[in-house]
Amino acid sequence: MDKLIGTKLDGIYEIDSLIGSGGMANVYKGRDLRTGNVVAVKVLREEYMNDPDLVRRFKNESKAISMLDHPNIVKVYDVSVTDKLQYIVMEYVDGITLRTYLDQRGGKLTWKETVHFTGEILQALQHAHENGVVHRDVKPQNIMLLPSGGLRMMDFGIARISRAENQLLSGKAMGSVHYISPEQAKGDVTDAKSDIYSVGIMMYEMLSGKLPFEKGTVVEVAIKQISDAPPPLAEIAKDVPPALIQITEHAMAKDPEQRYPTAAAMLEDIRKFKEDPEIRFEYKYMPVQVPAGIMEKAMKQTKNGTEKTASPKTTGKAKKKKGLFLPILFGVTLAFCLGCAVMCFTILTNANNSLFEQNEDVIVTSFVGMTKDDAQKDALASKVKFVFEENYNPEYESGMIYKQSPREGRTVKAGQEVKLYVSLGTRYEEIPQLTSMVSADAEATLKEKGLHVMVIERVDPNIAVGTVIGTDPEAGTKVEAGSTVKVYVSRPQVSNTTDVPDLTGLSYEDAVRLLASHKLSVGVSNHVWSDMQPGLICGQGYAPGTELKINTRVSIDISDGPEPTPEPTPEPTEEPDDDDEEGSGSSAIEDAMGQLNDWIAGMGDHKK
Repeated sequence: MDKLIGTKLDGIYEIDSLIGSGGMANVYKGRDLRTGNVVAVKVLREEYMNDPDLVRRFKNESKAISMLDHPNIVKVYDVSVTDKLQYIVMEYVDGITLRTYLDQRGGKLTWKETVHFTGEILQALQHAHENGVVHRDVKPQNIMLLPSGGLRMMDFGIARISRAENQLLSGKAMGSVHYISPEQAKGDVTDAKSDIYSVGIMMYEMLSGKLPFEKGTVVEVAIKQISDAPPPLAEIAKDVPPALIQITEHAMAKDPEQRYPTAAAMLEDIRKFKEDPEIRFEYKYMPVQVPAGIMEKAMKQTKNGTEKTASPKTTGKAKKKKGLFLPILFGVTLAFCLGCAVMCFTILTNANNSLFEQNEDVIVTSFVGMTKDDAQKDALASKVKFVFEENYNPEYESGMIYKQSPREGRTVKAGQEVKLYVSLGTRYEEIPQLTSMVSADAEATLKEKGLHVMVIERVDPNIAVGTVIGTDPEAGTKVEAGSTVKVYVSRPQVSNTTDVPDLTGLSYEDAVRLLASHKLSVGVSNHVWSDMQPGLICGQGYAPGTELKINTRVSIDISDGPEPTPEPTPEPTEEPDDDDEEGSGSSAIEDAMGQLNDWIAGMGDHKK
């Protein structure tokens, strides 16, 4: 059994059950003991707590999602990152993933459903991108569908990892390989356009019921993302309007420069399509440029497969003519080549010739991960002009090159500028003293320093409502730029108890409404006899004025009217039995004997 189930994190969040498990964290259903609300708690797995890279990724996720507030993004209520435990408290979404929904529908949706879900996803991404957050793992498994038809995106903020850690052969390419962009598969720097590509892959899957690249190992699929064109969507999803196919293929362009520049731009095309499904866009999917090594291999195989041999039926006369022709052809060709060589030599060695005054082509190598000094010592430094730009980048140590333009493998002319971006390392900011400041002013102060803010309300009778109680980390602490600072703000005391109202004499419906106004509800209903009118409440489980926790159920007694009076039953006549008759006879004899004795006694007195 999971040892976290039944525990209370920081005495605030009670863990009820495990509801999901991911690559580096488990997600639990829990309850906020302060409010009674159901929450989802994402906890970094114990085996990864000592892995600095995974802890960093977990921190980055908390930073990313703490600054987002959008109806299509799961809300975050609290974050705790300590040496012993790292967890994020989020909104609990009662629904299913888009992956589950796709599976239930046989893997394919209607184009109208696809447009609806894509629009919601793009709205969430637009908000994230405008706040500087790139998801980097957009896939159906990270999208929750609500019964209302809306959705929530989850798992924001996969951290950028260095090029050395992100090689394909190591199996550590960020994101799910079936949905990652070509630049992610290659380990290049990613931006918002990588999320656009992943949305295009999801649209392709929803419209066709198939992934564009699904067969092979992780490495093979990643290579296909880089180099292969997907099967044309128009051929495998013939019922999809052409304009929607164009939107999908525009998002799936291999070259980021050919994709939609922003989520907003893609949303605009979807809006136009919804208004006019017959619309056509100018975009046309460009064929992918296959790497030279793969092309050479294919050419070699084609050449070997199509090579022809002489027919065994060739006549001797033909052989003779062929034998005479070849020496003549060889001589002419040789003379022509020698002439061309002399002419080229003359032109190239003529100092006055301006026709070939062009710089040589130079293939740019990778400088990412090198120092500025090492780059200047490279052989390429003598052929191109390096331009250096320094910026803060916490992912790379100070002095390390983290980006270049043009990228590795591009061809430039000798003397052309190659821009190298050099890291200044991590920028640190000191948290100012914010106590007693108004919450809005405190947030603005921290954001000006490049810090993210998470406001947490607490009750403090000594601090005015709406003002800052304190921060975590404390004032004076130096933290990395981009870190999340918890700002504790005073809120009014909110009681979690309520008084039971008097329900006597009310109808059932009125009792329900009155209890609801007191944040209570009806429990067990018993029907009893009473002097009250039938249908009215004549009793309740808790006496009026009793203090109960909110949401408690109160049992009630409903009158069925007075209890009916039973009909009188006549008593049966009993005839005397033999014993009674014997008793009566004995009594009569005794009386008679008594009278006789009295008479005799009287006679005696008379004689005297």
